[in-house]
Amino acid sequence: MQRDQQIAEVKTLLNLVANNTTALANSVMKIDVGEYTDPDLFAREKTELFRNYPQFVGPSCLLPEAGDYFAFDDTGIPILIVRTVEGTLNAFVNICSHRGAPLNECQHGKAKMERMFSCPYHGWSYDLDGKLIGVPFGKEGFTDIDREQLGLRPLQVEEKNGFIFVMPNPDLTFDIDDVLAGLDTHLSGFGLSDHYYLGAAQVHTDFSWKLNMDTFHEFYHFESLHSDSIAQMAYNNLGTYHQFGRNHAMGSASLEITELNGIPEDQWNPRKYTSHVNYIFPNTVIFVVEDHFQTWRVYPISPDRSVIYHSMFLPEPPANDEQREEYEAYFKMIRDVAVTEDYALVDKINRGLSSGIKREVLVGRNEPGVQNMHRQLHEILGVKPA
Repeated sequence: MQRDQQIAEVKTLLNLVANNTTALANSVMKIDVGEYTDPDLFAREKTELFRNYPQFVGPSCLLPEAGDYFAFDDTGIPILIVRTVEGTLNAFVNICSHRGAPLNECQHGKAKMERMFSCPYHGWSYDLDGKLIGVPFGKEGFTDIDREQLGLRPLQVEEKNGFIFVMPNPDLTFDIDDVLAGLDTHLSGFGLSDHYYLGAAQVHTDFSWKLNMDTFHEFYHFESLHSDSIAQMAYNNLGTYHQFGRNHAMGSASLEITELNGIPEDQWNPRKYTSHVNYIFPNTVIFVVEDHFQTWRVYPISPDRSVIYHSMFLPEPPANDEQREEYEAYFKMIRDVAVTEDYALVDKINRGLSSGIKREVLVGRNEPGVQNMHRQLHEILGVKPA
C-alpha cells in the first residue's frame, strides 16, 4: 500500500472505531463439519489445491542474488527455484535424472559457485537453466544416454511486483495476473522486493490445515483468546476487508489509533497504528506490521496433520549479533503466541470436529475472511455449502 492507500485505510479504521463495528459479510455461513475430516475430500484438496494450483513461494527478496535457491516438497512434488545470473527465476522438479535424489537437502541456500547444482548421491551436475553438465564416470558408465534429454524438468515460475509463484504440476500453466487479481498493487510499498530474509521456522500441528488457516482470518477472537497478548495492542472484532479475486486483505487498528484524530493528516505515520493480514489462496498469509512483514505458509500432511513455515523479513539486515538476537527473540515470541494460544485451542476444536457428531460450523458476518477462504475452496472443489 502506498501512503495515500494507507491513509484511506486509517480513515476507514477510525470510522469503524467510532461506530464500534467491523467489516461485515452478507450473511452467516454454515460449514459441514465433514469438510474438516473427510479423507476423500482431503485427497482432492491435495490434488486440486496443492498440485494443480499455483503456489506462492515467497517474496522476491527471498532470492535476491544469482545462485540463490529455495527448495520445498510440501505440495507432493519436489520443487527447486533458483535466481539466474540474468536475474530471472527458473523452477524445476527437484529430482535428479539419474536415480531421483533431490539436488538440495537444505530449503534455502546458494548454488555451488553460484552456477550449478550437484546431486548428493552420485554427483550428477546441472546448471542454473537445468541442463545436465556433468556425469562422473559418464564415458564408461553411461555410454548410451542422451544428455540433452536428461536436464531437470522445468516448472512454470512467475515473478511480479515482489511475488513469486510456481506451478507444481509440470503439465499445467497459470496466469499470474489472474492469481494475484490486484493484491500485488495493494501490497506495493511494503518491501516484498527489497527486505532482508531473517529466516524461517517450522511448526507441526495435529489438526486439519484448514483449521490452521481459519485462525488467521478474523479479529473476533483477540479479546477472548489473546487477552494478555494481542488484545493489549489491537482492537477486538474490528477490521477492514478487501477482496482480490480468490485472495483478500484485512486491516487491523492498534488501540492508540484514535491519537491520529488530533494530528494533521500530513504528519500521520499509518503503519504505526495499523497491521495487515493478507491472504493468498489457498494456504498463505502475509502479515505486515509497522517495521517488517512475516509470511505463514500452511501445508496439509494428512487429514489431521499440517505443517506451517513461519518466515520473517526486515527492512535491513541486523546491524550486529545483539540486534539479530533481539529480532530472533521477537520472531520466536510471535510464534509462541500462535502455538500456546491459537494452536493449543484449535487442537481441542479438532477433537470435537473428529468426534463423529454431525453438526455445522458457523462463521459470522463479522468473519468475512474465513467466509472467503471457504467460499473459494467450495468453488474449486465443487463442494455445496451446508
